[in-house]
Amino acid sequence: METTAVILGGGYAGVMAANRLAGQGVSVRLVSPEERFTERIRLHEFMAGTRADPTVPFESLLNPDVELVHAAAEHIDPASSRVQLSGGAYLDYDWLIYAVGSGSGSVPSGAEAPDRLSGAGSARQKLHDLLPGDPVAVVGGGLTAVEVAAETAYAYPRNPVTIYAAGPLIGHFADSTRQRVLRSLARAGVRVRIQRVDPQHLPDAAAVLWCAGFTVPDLAARSGLPVDAAGRLMVDSRLRAQGHARIFGAGDAAVFTDPGYGYLAQTCATAMPMGAEAASNILRGLAGEPLPPHNSGFQAQCVSLGRRGGAVQFLDPGYVPRPFHLHGRSAALLKEVICRMTLRWIRGEAKRSGGYTWPAGPPMKPTSPVLQET
Repeated sequence: METTAVILGGGYAGVMAANRLAGQGVSVRLVSPEERFTERIRLHEFMAGTRADPTVPFESLLNPDVELVHAAAEHIDPASSRVQLSGGAYLDYDWLIYAVGSGSGSVPSGAEAPDRLSGAGSARQKLHDLLPGDPVAVVGGGLTAVEVAAETAYAYPRNPVTIYAAGPLIGHFADSTRQRVLRSLARAGVRVRIQRVDPQHLPDAAAVLWCAGFTVPDLAARSGLPVDAAGRLMVDSRLRAQGHARIFGAGDAAVFTDPGYGYLAQTCATAMPMGAEAASNILRGLAGEPLPPHNSGFQAQCVSLGRRGGAVQFLDPGYVPRPFHLHGRSAALLKEVICRMTLRWIRGEAKRSGGYTWPAGPPMKPTSPVLQET
């Protein structure tokens, strides 16, 4: 009898998981409400008009054995191993990977959220309609806010851009890197104000770009699966949902409950290894092999500062900044190489399951591999 794996979510984690499972004797169905794969790391370019299209066809990324289902998952029923889809259809599964990703939460009226494709499209139009001198406000203090502000400032030099951050900008970077980034933003004409923004009282600007953090879909919570306070599916060190041995989680919408994983940030550099590992653990479970604890880490974090500038903060595996970084044109070139490599890694996995590898994480307390419970 054929084994069926259903993967919910067509982002970095879900597509990587689908490719790792394909061609391994498993029927793979990838469920995505989107018609095309979105390069979220390119959305700030699309928003500012410096990139025509941040999407690519799923067919160019997926192993031909993956069945793509264009639908939204409405409910998961672990008791019957069934996923209810929009429109009333359903899918039965033997194994499930929950990789539905993240996006903006409640976006205030009058603001646009460029961290998702629809919001980036709306922001692109709003920026296009600006008159010379119209101010732009960017709300948020993380990497998304910095990239959005810099890209906008260079694309629209006649429109003043201000970042409103509740705390230090990109606070996880080393002080020396942060100071270089601040100087680059100032050269681009971007002002930085340390000020918390009340969603009910937005800055007085012609365009307000909301980059104040990610939230996750409530699908897991609505389905009665174990979630944390933020609504993320709670998984153990083997990426299994608590109490559900045949459901795995990966990417932004999943969170480890075992100790030692708090360093993993919501990035594609976290999502792709999680997706690949979840798929590998399904294959290990089918083969009766022990499941090792997840192990992934970091080498660097990149931020764009327009098309000709950037910063690369080198990290230790546990996401702690090292005392050195790249800045300027060389950093922009390195970031572009890494952005292009993400699709190459996904396509490489489509051609050869198991081909994608990733940096190891920080030293952790040793744990013994466990057999997959069925």
